[in-house]
Amino acid sequence: MLEAWNFFEDLARGLNEVRRRLPQQGAVHDSAYEKLFGDEYAAWTPAEKRAVLDLMRAGVELWNSCLVSIKPSSTIVSCSVRGVCGDS
Repeated sequence: MLEAWNFFEDLARGLNEVRRRLPQQGAVHDSAYEKLFGDEYAAWTPAEKRAVLDLMRAGVELWNSCLVSIKPSSTIVSCSVRGVCGDS
């Protein structure tokens, strides 16, 4: 869960979508993150559980909105010893 949280934050940051696509994080998120980091799953408050679920849901929606290339183009770039590069 912690790795997914970090991945979704990195993905949103990379797409410049943090403020628009992920829930605004505050003290409840910080507390839940610390509990995930410390393996304290049983001691969660309902607000922490809801915060994590909301963030995961938003992260999955963000992931699902990303374009996927089934067969990416196969342009091969070759470079000479002198550092001159071009398509081949």
